[in-house]
Amino acid sequence: MPDRTERDDQIIAAVAAQRPQIEATIEFVHDHPELAHEERRCAAHLADLLGSRGFAVEIGVAGMETAFTARLAGGRPGARVGLAALYDAVPAVAEDGGVRAVHSCGHGPIAGAVTGAALALAGLDGGFAGEVVVVGCPADEIHAPQTVERGGGKLLSAEAGLWDEFDAALYAHPEFKDTVWRRSRCMRRHFFSLFGTRSLRDDVDQPPIEAIGGLLDACGAITRNDLMVESIELDGDVEEDTGLALRGSLLFFGDDEPAITANFDRIAAAVPELTWHPGPFVAGVRPDDQVAAAVADAFAAMGRDFEPEPGMLPFATDFGNITQRVPAALIGIGRPDGWSFHTDEGAEQFASTAGIEAAMQIATLLALATTRITDATR
Repeated sequence: MPDRTERDDQIIAAVAAQRPQIEATIEFVHDHPELAHEERRCAAHLADLLGSRGFAVEIGVAGMETAFTARLAGGRPGARVGLAALYDAVPAVAEDGGVRAVHSCGHGPIAGAVTGAALALAGLDGGFAGEVVVVGCPADEIHAPQTVERGGGKLLSAEAGLWDEFDAALYAHPEFKDTVWRRSRCMRRHFFSLFGTRSLRDDVDQPPIEAIGGLLDACGAITRNDLMVESIELDGDVEEDTGLALRGSLLFFGDDEPAITANFDRIAAAVPELTWHPGPFVAGVRPDDQVAAAVADAFAAMGRDFEPEPGMLPFATDFGNITQRVPAALIGIGRPDGWSFHTDEGAEQFASTAGIEAAMQIATLLALATTRITDATR
């Protein structure tokens, strides 16, 4: 395990000095929950904060109104590192069927941590090498309406080529262990539809209604770990011979794209009357040994354990699409008691002292890892 250096101590102290700003950012994000691609207040708040501290800010990047970049050069040659910031809320489904925006996935602490790490680097005595860029990524929550319609912010920014200029990308999330995830699941959403007519007569077929049973039977033959029935909607007029529509979407998960394709083909063959439209492919994480080593070294400087082989992340993340284009690390910051993600209890945890402490740990880790990467000149 490497020794902690005086430079590390300086960075850790610089992050600690940003605690009031980190706390204020968490509070703002939690007080302004906004769903995917609608995060106008939170995106503007983070962008304005960074802009006021000397970062060159551009908002509305990669074709997304609520995405932004905030850049700061360190003054010496070095690598360019992008830090992914999140700020969208979870669309929680209430008992009455309504949807409410709530921060129950740690995006408040992530927003506070990323801005805190960037501000700490900006205030370092003697500056730093290379360039740090905060990349505001909307739409992390895959089931939010605008994410379903448009796609996630990390995926869309990758497709727009935003990350291609970077030497490394770091994305940290509160988790159950200190690690860099080496693998994750892949995902693709498939939309289906079938149009027909309504009839009140027993001797007349209604294909949209009759297709539902076959679809559910086919889905039931695939393990829940590989398929989620996301939505099924039957809509139409109530009069005889009027329009009737079946629409919905399925989420397919797999360890690779062929596994997803095979399961989709099984469903499509079982209900051939449905028309299908595939969404974008969410790729699995591609590991990078050098970036992972920098993160592991940063954990060691913090005196924290590091799990080098955490196994496969059991769900998909569109950060995987970024890792396909730039050396990157998907970082987990552990907490012994874990987190109650996507619940009211989780919302309370992330807004509490526990959430603030997690943000401080994330900010410290990101600042330490960033300087280890930027010091490696191009």
